[in-house]
Amino acid sequence: MTLQSNGEGFVRPAPEGATLALGCDWIVGDATGMLLLISTATPEAVTAAVADLPAQGYTCQVSDDFGADFCVLPGQGTDTEEMIVARDGVWIYLSTVNRTGRAFLSEIVESIFG
Repeated sequence: MTLQSNGEGFVRPAPEGATLALGCDWIVGDATGMLLLISTATPEAVTAAVADLPAQGYTCQVSDDFGADFCVLPGQGTDTEEMIVARDGVWIYLSTVNRTGRAFLSEIVESIFG
């Protein structure tokens, strides 16, 4: 789950032509952490990428809280999941392992979209 070289080579769902704007990882011990990647792409590429997520196992819906697509892929363990928020050419990816990240993600999304 470690972010290496600002996410280069890290395989994750992302829109075609996405450019990484911010990448951060927080690792605690050997098995707990979060990985946040925020990318930009054309709004059309973001919309197309969201449409592909259900085929990859994600469950998607529109979030009333911030008017964006919100997609979740559950992981194997407790508080282990991948979440994507997409809107207006912005793609936010958060992966958590043994740590809940939903409140953290909500704060980030609120800061970006207001």
